Amino acid sequence: MVSVVRGLLKVVNEKGVGGFIKHLREEGYTKCLLDGNLLQTKLHNIGATLVGVDKFGNQYYEKLDVQYGRHRWVEYAEKGRYNASQVPPEWHGWLHYVTDHTGDELLMLKPKRYGVEHRENFSGEGDAYIYHSKGHALNPGQRDWTRYQPWQPAKS
Repeated sequence: MVSVVRGLLKVVNEKGVGGFIKHLREEGYTKCLLDGNLLQTKLHNIGATLVGVDKFGNQYYEKLDVQYGRHRWVEYAEKGRYNASQVPPEWHGWLHYVTDHTGDELLMLKPKRYGVEHRENFSGEGDAYIYHSKGHALNPGQRDWTRYQPWQPAKS
């Protein structure tokens, strides 16, 4: 929390109050007030270094004056719907401390003939991507369960 306040004061000193408010609008702080996770990320970005941007528009930050293990993070390009599968593998290694090479550096080293282009995981997103078992009402190839008769208790 102290580093956030320190970062805020630093930006106010550099840009002035009017410039600070303009900066808040440009960076999208006013739009993220309803989403607590996005607001926390935006506040954490103050005073951080932008390390790079991937091909999907995700922004990767690093802040070396905070606790190790929490000093690298991503701000997703899609603010309304984000999940971890939106991070491509070249940035995943940097984000999880597997390597100190950024995703841009690793892309230059990657042979072009290997691998498939990264796509995010859409499971759980819309009816086209949700798995329904054969007995599920939303499965288009639903089994015919009419041969089974429901149990009726004996009347006494």
